[in-house]
Amino acid sequence: MIINWYGGGCYKMQASGVSIVTDPDSSGSGNRLKGDLVIKTEAPVFADINNVVENEISTPGEFEISGTKIRGTAIPAGKGIIKTAYRVEVDDMAFGFLGNVSAELSEKALEALGEIDILFVPSNDIANKLVKSVDPKIVIPGWGDPKKVMADIGQKPDPQEKLVIKKKDLEEIEGLRLIVLKN
Repeated sequence: MIINWYGGGCYKMQASGVSIVTDPDSSGSGNRLKGDLVIKTEAPVFADINNVVENEISTPGEFEISGTKIRGTAIPAGKGIIKTAYRVEVDDMAFGFLGNVSAELSEKALEALGEIDILFVPSNDIANKLVKSVDPKIVIPGWGDPKKVMADIGQKPDPQEKLVIKKKDLEEIEGLRLIVLKN
C-alpha cells in the first residue's frame, strides 16, 4: 500500500490492484486525480442524478468496488450538505476517512467505523478527541495545518513524502504513530 497526500483531504492510495482517491477537489489546487474508486466525504444534499460518476461514492451505505469494501455512515453536517465518515477495507487493513468533520462522532458512527488501523483526521480542535475515540495505530492529519494535530496529540511526528505500508508493518506498531505526509 502506498499513500500520498495532495492537500486538504485529498489522498491517493495504491493497493493491490486498485487505486483509491479521497476528496479530490479538497486540495484547493483544482487537481482532479483519477482512481479506480473515488470517495467523497462531503456532497450536496440535492446532487444532480444526471451527473453521477461511475465508481464514485459520496453517500452513506455499504459498497464493494474492485474488491474494496466501503462502509459510509452519516455524520453531523451543515445545511444542504451530506457528510460521511468511511471505513475502507483493502489489503487486510482498515482505513478511516473522516473528512473535514467539525464535531465528535456519535456512538453509532464509531460503531460503524469499527476498529481502524489508519485514521485520516482533519487538523482542527477536535482531532485529539477523534483519535482517542477511534484509537487507530496510525494517524495521518490533513485539512489544514498538521502542526495543530501534533501539538494536541502530543506525539512527535514522522514526516514522510509518502507512506508505504503492509499489514505486517501494522502488527509491529506499539501505541500510536503520527505520520505527517508532505504534499
